[in-house]
Amino acid sequence: MQNQHPDIHELFQLYDTDILLSYKGPFDKLILFTLGTYIEQILEAEIATAKKLFKIFIELAQNIAYYSAETDGYTKGESVGIGSLVIGRYEKYYNFVTGNVIDNQQVTPLVEKCKTINLLSRDKLREYKRLQRSQPRGDRGSAHIGLIQVALYSGKPLDVQVTQIDDKKSFLAIGVKIQK
Repeated sequence: MQNQHPDIHELFQLYDTDILLSYKGPFDKLILFTLGTYIEQILEAEIATAKKLFKIFIELAQNIAYYSAETDGYTKGESVGIGSLVIGRYEKYYNFVTGNVIDNQQVTPLVEKCKTINLLSRDKLREYKRLQRSQPRGDRGSAHIGLIQVALYSGKPLDVQVTQIDDKKSFLAIGVKIQK
């Protein structure tokens, strides 16, 4: 009989860093509160960095909660998205990465939005955010103001990777570095 369990040791060997937090599952309000509190506590000695990480956590975690194509069904009457997050600590920065399943028709607009965000200076990002807020509400999540916020908080470009799962779904990973 073949082992059906993933090799956790092998998984951790993939990381060449100190993992502060790794989570996969539903992103409901209780999880958001718990993980957010944990992030604040583990970095309480680095107040400015902790604030940035917490704000980025909220933006990216809400994207998973609201927009993941994979959901847990219903938690207390509402469907919540399923995804993953990893926060790694390096010598000079933290790396924050989230991932979740999205519908393939969302891939191109989302990647293009991230490319636009990455090309803009801080002042231009603020302008772009104001412009996005003034647009009429379209499809769910079409403005991606949270991604603009992440770029503003971190001061770094968004690292976006998409892996196609099948003809309907893809896995989206969004990462950002936060200087210490």
